[in-house]
Amino acid sequence: MKKNLLLLLLAFISFSCFDKDEEPAVIPSGTYVGQFQRSSPTADYDVANVTLVLDGNSFSGSSDRVKYPAIGQGTYHVEGQEIVFKDKSFWTAEFDWTLILDGAYTVSTNDQDITFTRKRGDITDVYRLRLQQP
Repeated sequence: MKKNLLLLLLAFISFSCFDKDEEPAVIPSGTYVGQFQRSSPTADYDVANVTLVLDGNSFSGSSDRVKYPAIGQGTYHVEGQEIVFKDKSFWTAEFDWTLILDGAYTVSTNDQDITFTRKRGDITDVYRLRLQQP
């Protein structure tokens, strides 16, 4: 009996240690306006004003600086606390393609504000956006 009780206690403890799945980020469709900035300890980068339109699972957007960042058009989906962009635009080769809005970004949301962050080596890209009211 003690052996069964001990096994039951161990099973309970092991199951209680599992992390609960985080709720996926909720990102409403709409037009988002804000800023993009790349940062690195080895270089200084400008801030760009950006617009991002999310419609269903499609995105498009623009920046007030040419290809900084390069926001084209494509699709996106949310996986937990990440948003994954799949860019479908045609780009020329004269700029840094890591500036294209493409791939996975960590998402944080707060009311009407969303932040997308991606870190690659010592470079961090951050989009800070606010949903515009219709």
